[in-house]
Amino acid sequence: MLIDTHCHLNDSSFDERLPEVIHRAKKHELCAIIVPAYDLESLSRTHRVCDHYPDFLFPVYGIHPWYVQPNINWNDLVFFINQPHTKAIGEIGLDHSEGCPSHDLQREALMIQLEYATTYNLPVIIHCRKAYEPLYEILKTYKGSIEGVIHSFSSSKEMMFKFIELGYYISFSGSVTRSKARKYHMNAKHIPLERMLLETDSPCIATESTVASQVEPRHSGEIAQMISQLRNLPYEHICDITTQNAKHLFRIHN
Repeated sequence: MLIDTHCHLNDSSFDERLPEVIHRAKKHELCAIIVPAYDLESLSRTHRVCDHYPDFLFPVYGIHPWYVQPNINWNDLVFFINQPHTKAIGEIGLDHSEGCPSHDLQREALMIQLEYATTYNLPVIIHCRKAYEPLYEILKTYKGSIEGVIHSFSSSKEMMFKFIELGYYISFSGSVTRSKARKYHMNAKHIPLERMLLETDSPCIATESTVASQVEPRHSGEIAQMISQLRNLPYEHICDITTQNAKHLFRIHN
């Protein structure tokens, strides 16, 4: 069995085809999908989509660094965090790419949401781009009090182990399936298996075989297959250990 630990089935591109996407996911042996919100408008969509498929789709609520803004009404987020099936806070983080909100605004929003993670005893799903060092310095202050995953990790092997030392999981997306993705291959070869998760980040990240807009949870198997080749381990072993890791982190009992 497989778990896609990061898939935006709350995206409007899935509105008309969600039942068939769910059907294909189950046919390809997925047993759960984690669905993260990303802005205030997506909170209610995330709740509604997951409520239609209980015990298969699991909601996560947070404000992505692309969408932070001054004077956010954080009560809206807290309302959904308090819903009974919430599995984590996310996706949250830092993104220092050009055109993103100010670093100070992102940091403030991240700190607020990390405090919610401690208050509600929930793990976090972390987005990071071009900000791994400042992210590490923030998360280091919460060592031992928050666990979570750095999703679709794209930094160095050395940085990967720094986050693992803080107690974080590292998630591999379709990026690792690409034949020339040497950095992703290096990380997949060296990560301790007990710290590895799989995700599609659908519909945002392509695999070697499929353009991003057509990626869906069933492509988790392609990611697992590539990692099994890189590690010279049976495909079933990669599926089993990453599923157990995901169930532990997100407290899934199905």
